[in-house]
Amino acid sequence: MKKITLKLVSIHIKDSPQAVPLAAASLKAQIDSVPSISQGLDVSFHDYYVDNSADFISEDICRNIPDMVGFSTYLWNRHIVLETCRIIKGKFPAVMLFAGGPEATALPLILLDSAPFDFVIKGEGEIVLTEVMNRLLNGDTLEDIPGVFLKGAKLNPGKDQQPVMDLNSLHSPFLTGTIDPCRYSGLLWELSRGCPFKCGFCFESRGVAGVRQISSDRIRKELELFEEKKVNQVFVLDPTFNSDIKRAKKILRMILKTAPLIHFTFEIRTEFIDSEIAKLFARVHCSLQIGLQSAHPEVLANVNRTIDTVKYAEKIALLNKAGAIFGLDLIYGLPGDTPDGFKQSLNYALSLQPNHLDIFPLAVIPGTALYDNAESFLLNSLQDAPYTLISSPGFSEAGMAQAECLKNACEIFYNRGGAAGWMFMALETLGINPSDFLSDFAVHLSSCEQPFELTREEITVMQSSFVKEQFVRHNRKNLFPVMEDIITVHGALNRSLYAGPLVTEGESRFNDETIFCLSPGTISLSLKYDFDELMTVGELTFEEFLDHYSTQKTYLVIYNCGGAVKTLIIDRTLNRLLDSFKGIDSLKAVCGKENIKARKKIYEFLEFAVKEQMIHAM
Repeated sequence: MKKITLKLVSIHIKDSPQAVPLAAASLKAQIDSVPSISQGLDVSFHDYYVDNSADFISEDICRNIPDMVGFSTYLWNRHIVLETCRIIKGKFPAVMLFAGGPEATALPLILLDSAPFDFVIKGEGEIVLTEVMNRLLNGDTLEDIPGVFLKGAKLNPGKDQQPVMDLNSLHSPFLTGTIDPCRYSGLLWELSRGCPFKCGFCFESRGVAGVRQISSDRIRKELELFEEKKVNQVFVLDPTFNSDIKRAKKILRMILKTAPLIHFTFEIRTEFIDSEIAKLFARVHCSLQIGLQSAHPEVLANVNRTIDTVKYAEKIALLNKAGAIFGLDLIYGLPGDTPDGFKQSLNYALSLQPNHLDIFPLAVIPGTALYDNAESFLLNSLQDAPYTLISSPGFSEAGMAQAECLKNACEIFYNRGGAAGWMFMALETLGINPSDFLSDFAVHLSSCEQPFELTREEITVMQSSFVKEQFVRHNRKNLFPVMEDIITVHGALNRSLYAGPLVTEGESRFNDETIFCLSPGTISLSLKYDFDELMTVGELTFEEFLDHYSTQKTYLVIYNCGGAVKTLIIDRTLNRLLDSFKGIDSLKAVCGKENIKARKKIYEFLEFAVKEQMIHAM
């Protein structure tokens, strides 16, 4: 008997570290677990990007014409999915098309009518799709399957499928070998489903009470697999990883024991931070994302959130004290908010000194409580993906545009520019708040035609130029040389971190004929002040620093060794040597050009530099 060929399609955002077909792999793993069904099917999953054209995707899918094609639909790929479906159905009417995912769950009937889908699945798909395939193999109708919407269907909450309460009944796409971790630069990892909170703008917990957890045994086995396969980074999908703080601590200890070198990203809430978990986060190779959204209780009340800014700051202080890496989220355009209110939230967020601050316009997403209440809040938003706010009583279109300028300024100056370690020094010295500072930078940035194309080195140069203008304007010109060195050092640390370590180990032995090159994360600097003394700024004000110390030319090399960014003070000779390593001349030729004669000293340094991945032989 001919098998039914089913292709599960995921269309990702290009270059996104989360471009992993976890949903499709989970569906296949569940179907494959039922022999009576899987033996009659040929199931595969396929990855594409939103940058691909619908013509390309449809042609590639139908190179070998399948019987069925299923799409995971999200707000970022909705348009390309619909266009691809129209092309496939136009050329191959017999191919059965269906969709699942957040867009299908939020507005199943609208999605069903937007493209020639044969059906859509509302809610979690593993059990439902398995039943769909079982009926098709047996020649039965798909009617009356909870969660499946056919043409002409009507909404009936009583016939919605129930969520899978025991997640351990679902098969792991990793442990079954359905998805190969080695194929992806990072992995999405699901430890639970659901959220204990009911935020009005969020789709995550709608209609599902509480949190359903995956067993510790499966988590441990998947961790061991990730370590065995040398996975680099893992993005944990749980919307509130630490909501069960005891379990979260147990998982963090498991990670430390089993997979200490993998980088993890967690979404957490401040309500569930104590000093113990803050220290665990600092020990684990991870970064945290924390939703702030607004600093105004009256604004957050409109989206079913609360905040006590004093207690919130105390919890964040635990992370800073422990040395944990974290970022905050802000939303502009929330009901009841205004441009001035958003600026106040921005000032509060940056006062907490996060490692990065991600800012988003409000999206009125179908399926959320905010979507249902949009009319009462007088929210004017896009009616199609990405559903962003156009205007509201508190935010005019001009106000939204102004907030976007601040968002872009923060992204470039603070996030990409790695300013978390020093911007507060500049603000305190100038006596201005972050929103005014970034508003001025937005004007400064407006002269740049493609600001998001700037390299990190170019951003450092722009930061220095802008801050100099600010110091001059506020009569602090005499303090800028110190600030300039600090910007230079932090800019180099940031570039070295993102350049990453040397991927391939070079030859450790060398001689006079060896040609050296700096590793990607190696940067040689010349500073006006002693580096160790410079690091006291923050404890000392700029004025106090100048009272204690004078200029002292210092040479510093910053480099990335195995992912850890290190610093080393060197002398002028070694600085000239490193600056000459451009992958062109031999060591002998470089020493001749630079008139370097202390060969024993040079060779001892080079042995260290090669071992530390500071340089490598060509």
